[in-house]
Amino acid sequence: MSLTKSRRKFLSGGAAVLTGVTAGEVILSGCNSVRAASGASAQTAAGSFGWEVSNFNGNGADAYFRVASKMTLDTASIDVAFSIVSLPSAPGLAEVLCQAAVSRGSAPKFDNSQGHAYLGQPVSTDFGVVNIYNPNGLAINQNSAVEQDLFFSVILKSWVPSDGGGSAASRNVFVQPSLALNPGDFLVFHMDHGGVPVDAEMQVVLGYTVG
Repeated sequence: MSLTKSRRKFLSGGAAVLTGVTAGEVILSGCNSVRAASGASAQTAAGSFGWEVSNFNGNGADAYFRVASKMTLDTASIDVAFSIVSLPSAPGLAEVLCQAAVSRGSAPKFDNSQGHAYLGQPVSTDFGVVNIYNPNGLAINQNSAVEQDLFFSVILKSWVPSDGGGSAASRNVFVQPSLALNPGDFLVFHMDHGGVPVDAEMQVVLGYTVG
């Protein structure tokens, strides 16, 4: 379902930034925040954010915003979904990669060399290189290293027949990252697409503790 104009208004003092996708339309909803009343110095709170890309077609986009207060990101509930918007010229796969991460101390970096606006997360120094055991000579694509501060990564895939039947995919993921965030960090969200063109949407609810 398309986002309405009222959902696109920002209700908080922060701002979100979008980058990527030169074709199609990106619709952004507000970063809404509600803080629970508490007499203690630490306060629990919830914030929501959503965005939608229309006519996703072999490209990618990112949305990100700055963290304004010292906090712990306790939970994240992330809904992602896509569906075709017209019948395909030929049957085939449709897929959308959806990710969320923290960029520490500065705005995030992106790699658009392939037109997908991939996240440029640093390599984690807490782990070694990724190794693959492949005695059967399978065709394998892999990341060569573990990326730092990537707390959500989901791939949605669906086979799209000529008549378009059943060609939609969705998922909800609830995570408890317990990530410490500081003012000047950024939360960044990514979607990129391959295959049959689709409309894709991500809705995010964040639970956090300020202080």
